[in-house]
Formats: sequence, structure tokens, C-alpha cells
Amino acid sequence: MTDQQVRDEVMTLLLAGHDTTANALSWTWYLLATNPLAAERLTAEVQTVLGDRSPSVADLPRLPYTERVVWESLRLYPPVYGFGREAVQDTEVMGYRIPKGWNVIMCQWVVHRDARFFSNPERFDPDRWADGLAQKLPRYAYFPFGGGPRQCIGNGFPLMEAVLALATVAPAYEFTLDPAHPVVVNPAVTLRPRAGIRCRLRRRGSR
Repeated sequence: MTDQQVRDEVMTLLLAGHDTTANALSWTWYLLATNPLAAERLTAEVQTVLGDRSPSVADLPRLPYTERVVWESLRLYPPVYGFGREAVQDTEVMGYRIPKGWNVIMCQWVVHRDARFFSNPERFDPDRWADGLAQKLPRYAYFPFGGGPRQCIGNGFPLMEAVLALATVAPAYEFTLDPAHPVVVNPAVTLRPRAGIRCRLRRRGSR
């Protein structure tokens, strides 16, 4: 491999395997902190399924609400909020001419909040996924991991990773946002909170 190839592979590992998952979990905890009923329901599910033990991959089918929380978080705050594709031939989409070689940017942030596909789209509602919504949506109405031949190769792993992380932390800690620290979206390379998300942690069962 050339030095350039090595550099590109390292950046792929850092961004795709670390930064995106960290951002997804950060936004998920933010949404749970601003939706305490959802947080309580998630915690109750995890405690019922796991008791006092740590989660494992075998527990994933028994944590449907926790999984729906992750799906909904990725809808509202997709770590990769836009990506481009190059037109391989002249074409036209909805009256717009796209010459061969032009780059077309698709923005998950916009599409995921489209009322044609999601009722009350600005609302954090994990239960919208309960009745098989993912199978009913048009293709690319929900695409947090991109799509097509260059879809994120690890799209299954971060979902599993995020569910297990939530199931590990939720029974142990309660998150409360710091009201003096506003959370501002920063669309950089990935979608991240500008200046972070400040919160207070309280171990469950403590006063």
C-alpha cells in the first residue's frame, strides 16, 4: 500500500468505526434526556430482560424498544447527514437536468424529517418503528448508512453496538442535561454537537 492508501484506511477506521458511533450515542442520550418517559421505558425494558447482568448479542431480540430508540435517534440526528454520488450519465430528476460527471448531494437530515414519510417528523417517537415502518417506507426515505453499492459496509455492527451500549449504561445511570449549556448542532464532517453535550450523571439508586 502507498502512504496515501494507508492514510485513507486509517481515516476510514477512525471516522466510520469511532466518530460516527460516538456521535450517534451522544445524540441518543441527548434525546433520552429530553424525553424522560422514553428513558424510563428503555430502562424498564433493560432491567426486565437483563436483571443485574450485562447484555450480550443474544439479548438483542429481547430489546425491541431499545433498538427502536436507536433507529429514531439515527433518523433525527444521523451522524452522516449527507453524502454525494457522481452521475455516470446525463439524466433528469423531477425536472432537474443532471449532466454526467456532476455530483448530487443527498441529505439524510432533510429526508428523515420529511412529513411525507414520517408523521410529526420533528418529534422523537421510537414507537413509530413498532409496526414495520422500515419495510413500508420508499427506498432512501430512511438511509442513515447511505445506500447503493457504496453503502456503509458496517451498517449492521453500529446498530448492535449502540443497543448494547444503551443496555449497559441505562440501568446504571440517569442523565440530566445542564440547562446552562445550550446544545447546538454542528454539521462538520459528521453531525456533532458544537461544544459537546453537558449533562449530570446520577447513579441509579443513589441520592
